[in-house]
Amino acid sequence: MIEQLKSKLKELEIKKQELQPKIDKIEEKKAEEIQELNKKYDHMIQDANYEVNDFEQKIMSDLIDLFSKVIMDEFEQKRSTSDYSVTPNFKEFRDAISEIEFFPQKLVERLDKVIDGDLIENVAYDLQKIESEYKKL
Repeated sequence: MIEQLKSKLKELEIKKQELQPKIDKIEEKKAEEIQELNKKYDHMIQDANYEVNDFEQKIMSDLIDLFSKVIMDEFEQKRSTSDYSVTPNFKEFRDAISEIEFFPQKLVERLDKVIDGDLIENVAYDLQKIESEYKKL
């Protein structure tokens, strides 16, 4: 009886080993189909997000344009007066823009440096680089 069970267990092991290549092939086919399905749905998600991403980029572009305008207005103000100090408009812009989480913190820090005495020219001369970094349109 024990020998018969041992024989059946060996037979079971052989059947499992014979089955493994079939299972591996099925798993391989499954992985290929999943990859194709993922590509299809990733593309659909990307298409669905396009409008939102485009709108987000337009908002960022508007924010950077406003940032550039405030910097250049401040720069002109400094050039037109011998007794320059940061204008209230500049400070108001800094306070208002910092409330917008979407606005780059790095640029808020640049505004803070100007308020703390750094030269407005340092930011004005970097505007083209700033615009190319944040405006993707």
